[in-house]
Amino acid sequence: MEAINMFKYSRTSTLILLPKLEEKFWDIQPDGFPNTIRWNAGHIYVTAEDFLNEASPDFAISKPKWMELFLDGTRPSEWTGDIPSKDEIIDALKEQESRLVRYFETRLKDKAVSTRDVNGLKLDTNDASLQFVTWHEGIHLGIVKSIRDALK
Repeated sequence: MEAINMFKYSRTSTLILLPKLEEKFWDIQPDGFPNTIRWNAGHIYVTAEDFLNEASPDFAISKPKWMELFLDGTRPSEWTGDIPSKDEIIDALKEQESRLVRYFETRLKDKAVSTRDVNGLKLDTNDASLQFVTWHEGIHLGIVKSIRDALK
């Protein structure tokens, strides 16, 4: 249960910051940064979907079209078509939190259906996958704060 509590803490921090950032800054990419606030916010969302769906495929990916926008290796400079708004991303993060907590609260100890190897770190349980997702969100929250500060 501690993994869920840590995830909720991390997600709360993300959901406190993102609404405070004016959308006009969400697509500015400061020098030295490979992506934007919008990309990082969407990346937090899709990475959780991707990692947790791989660990437990019944945790369905709810916005599959977002994968091509926000997964590793994507970049805002290559986007075409409809891009999620600030409010859409924030709403998706809120919905994902409640869906994730409901789904995994009784499944944390389960073995992952597929073990993901992240540079030698084996994510072989739902708990390990959720812990990684939580750590990952904190990294990108820090990047969002750095972009915000660079834009001041």
